[in-house]
Amino acid sequence: MSDFQSTLWTVIRGAGQGDQAALRDFVLKYRPPVLAFLARRGFRAEAEDLAQEVFLRVFQDRVLMKADPSLGRFRSLLLSVTRHVLSHHVERERAKKRTKPPPSGEPSENDEDFDREWVSHLIEVALARLAKEHPNYHDALRAFLDGGKPADYNHVARGKKKLAEYLKDQVRDYSASRAELDEELRFLSKFFPR
Repeated sequence: MSDFQSTLWTVIRGAGQGDQAALRDFVLKYRPPVLAFLARRGFRAEAEDLAQEVFLRVFQDRVLMKADPSLGRFRSLLLSVTRHVLSHHVERERAKKRTKPPPSGEPSENDEDFDREWVSHLIEVALARLAKEHPNYHDALRAFLDGGKPADYNHVARGKKKLAEYLKDQVRDYSASRAELDEELRFLSKFFPR
């Protein structure tokens, strides 16, 4: 299990203990999918404030100190806090207006938007790493995805393989075990573009 004493859980523990560098790393890593989720839910104008409230809640309520990799996916924990903040926001808005907000603002227990945003963020990070470490693969893959003709199809194949590796590395960072990694990859695969 030593492969799975991940960077993420080290950052989470450090952030939970108030380590400023770990707090900054944590927010930088997880803010984009939270923001995108909130914006997609119809809260584009309030997304920044709501995301800030999510992270304040995570830190002030010592959620990170209670986080345990053996109790479930970290992504689910972050989604739970985000839904809680969103639910309170909707309640506050109802109290102010005394009217019901649009249905898109209602948190849903079966909402897959967060998972889509999570995967989108993982892909962005993996593509950035590919561009940095293997710009020729990145350029060929980008040309292929944009419908152009890449100069070298071998670079496309290698780029896809590297991209898959990088995505797996990121999921490994927040998985507590090999079984959790495999389960998370299976679950998230339905959100990967084909």
